[in-house]
Amino acid sequence: MTGTTLITNLLSRQRWDLGGQWRVIVDPYEMGYVGIMGDRNPRGFFRDFHQRHPGDRVEYDFDTSATLMVPGDWNTQDERLFYYEGTVWYRRHVDVDASMMGACGPGTRLFVSFGAANHTARVFLDGEELATHVGGFGPFAVEVTEQLTVGRHSLVVQVDNRREPDRIPAMRSDWWNFGGLTRAVELVATPPVYLRDAWVTMAPDASIVGDVVVDGAEDDMQVTLEIAGRSVPISPGDGCFLDLDVERWAPGRPVLHPVRFRLDGRGGTPADHVDDLVGFRTVEVEGTDVVVNGQPTFLRGISTHAEALSGGRRSHGPADAAAIFDRIDDLGANFVRLAHYQHDEYMAREADRRGILAWCELPVYWGIAFDDAAVLDNARAQLDELVARDRSRASVIMWSVANETMPSPDRTAFLADLADRARRHDPTRLVSAALLTLPTADTEHTIDDPLGDHVDVVAVNQYLGWYYGDRETIADTRWSTAFNKPILFTEFGAGAKAGRHGDDGEIWTEEFQAAVYAEQIEMIRRQRSSRGGAVAGCSPWILKDFRAPVRVLPGIQDGYNRKGLLSEENEPKLAFDVLRSFYDELRVLEPTDRRQLTDLDIQRLRDADRR
Repeated sequence: MTGTTLITNLLSRQRWDLGGQWRVIVDPYEMGYVGIMGDRNPRGFFRDFHQRHPGDRVEYDFDTSATLMVPGDWNTQDERLFYYEGTVWYRRHVDVDASMMGACGPGTRLFVSFGAANHTARVFLDGEELATHVGGFGPFAVEVTEQLTVGRHSLVVQVDNRREPDRIPAMRSDWWNFGGLTRAVELVATPPVYLRDAWVTMAPDASIVGDVVVDGAEDDMQVTLEIAGRSVPISPGDGCFLDLDVERWAPGRPVLHPVRFRLDGRGGTPADHVDDLVGFRTVEVEGTDVVVNGQPTFLRGISTHAEALSGGRRSHGPADAAAIFDRIDDLGANFVRLAHYQHDEYMAREADRRGILAWCELPVYWGIAFDDAAVLDNARAQLDELVARDRSRASVIMWSVANETMPSPDRTAFLADLADRARRHDPTRLVSAALLTLPTADTEHTIDDPLGDHVDVVAVNQYLGWYYGDRETIADTRWSTAFNKPILFTEFGAGAKAGRHGDDGEIWTEEFQAAVYAEQIEMIRRQRSSRGGAVAGCSPWILKDFRAPVRVLPGIQDGYNRKGLLSEENEPKLAFDVLRSFYDELRVLEPTDRRQLTDLDIQRLRDADRR
């Protein structure tokens, strides 16, 4: 088989969209791959057989089967697949002409690129099995250069979204298990020798660092980084280190610089190039502060799932990313937690354009088999895909290796391995993991999870006033760690059904949720004003209500987690304004040379004063 690869900077490549209506066959017993004797079915769906004569027995037909839109999840496109977990076969024809075969000159290479396929995907072309990819949220590509000729070809993808104990994520999660080809599928052209990976960013010492991977390299190839009027040689694998005074990207001030990576052959003959827009900023930890560009920065954040603002579907592409960030902007946030898995590349790029800091996360969640070496290998592979794709994004300041995992020696060793790996791939950013806080009657909380030794920021999910604790004592609660590191509240909040109103003591009302937010905010105010206050930011849970099959209360949840500040149809709840007012208050205290107040900002501050 060909196997999979990862090509970064795809937006700079020549691409042909393979989206649209694909023919599909639902196959809960996997008969399209495995025959009745347990071996591979020689007449399987991947063959895309057609009846050759009236007596020919072919028990499937893509041409007359149903269709699903790609990219997209199958759950919200067909009510019969709403809860479906299993295999769906996708097929589309790919028509190739001579111009595509020679798009990058003689020896053009062609790849089918997938933004994501949840969870496991097998890729076939004209009946030949080419590759398998494991992991529902990471990008991958399959080379088809040898298989493609001018004419029509059958591209078939088997997608399986079943939950399994040895998968990442595993059997349980508090989000919807969307299945399908959920992000873009494209045909991508490259020269015969090309830049498979090319990245550049700013290190904490303000030097500019980067590196490339050349695929199909020949002798005497030269790589150059063109930036800010300078051309800097790069030795693949050894990278480049450059002292260059460039205008900084900063929260609220997204300065992006055009960069070009150029690959030249013998005698300086151009072989390949990729272009990007890159921001440069430093990020580090000093004591209990997160420091961006030398300035302690309070992270005014919000968490979000990759779910569209309406329709309850998996989000994808630039339009969904822009709509989600419009709401993040409305909130006055400077930070977003992209939970609980790798989001679309367009999300990180939109954060770059908006000047919003970002946390990117792996789906290492409840019930992971931390003692299984194969599971660790897959976690490493998913981490590699995430870091390689997004390490040129100035907005990304933190890699998260997990969420809400129970301490144990196996778990700590597993996550420490991932944290170390993230730093080896990218020593310029911070590493964290969202820790689970269990109920206690105390108002003094010391975080002593041993994972704290392995992360740069101690991130805490806590639900005082909702799952445990009295609302009246939230404001008096104090937090500390055994590690002298910043504390980031990666989750807090309460559930409310949009439009449900009542006394603030009545659960599921907007008033109840707003009251919990008010007390949590007061706790953060007091902690920050106290000597040695270590709270460096928060990303409350969550921007909008999202689908979750574990949330079943009729008339209230109906399959949605109701902790959103917005309803599942983008309607703001009272708590949205409570958090926005707090963030407006904090923005007044920030250095004015880092962000010019707009007329809208000034009006918000006046409104906050009146409230």
